[in-house]
Amino acid sequence: GSPQPAPPPPPATLPGGAGGFEALLQLCGCDALLLYGADDPWCSPPFGRAAARALTRRACAGERRTELVLLSPAGHCPHHEAPEAANAILSRWVKGQPPLASADAATEAFGRVSAARAQSEGELEPRTPWEGLLTGMLS
Repeated sequence: GSPQPAPPPPPATLPGGAGGFEALLQLCGCDALLLYGADDPWCSPPFGRAAARALTRRACAGERRTELVLLSPAGHCPHHEAPEAANAILSRWVKGQPPLASADAATEAFGRVSAARAQSEGELEPRTPWEGLLTGMLS
């Protein structure tokens, strides 16, 4: 007989067999600090909230820290646009401290830059139907 055609390649998957971005984040086994520019036109705050939601719902969520901090004014590169704030927040984070000066603080000022921290899972939920639709594509 004639040779058989090669089988089709397997469907593309993300590492760990994850079927989407949200599922991939749920595989993350370490602490996660999401430091976002509030004015980021590409990875906007709705995507930061969606990523933080996925991370707070992972199996190890009770054992791992997840924080979402928005810097304003800052865009896609908050570490370049607001280095004093980004460095202070990152320094605290790697020391195991809360990202803002006080554990219960929702905001902190760093000169002209303000930092706002999501303090509850409710603050991570989509704020508009459009945000829910847009970030739902990540799952």
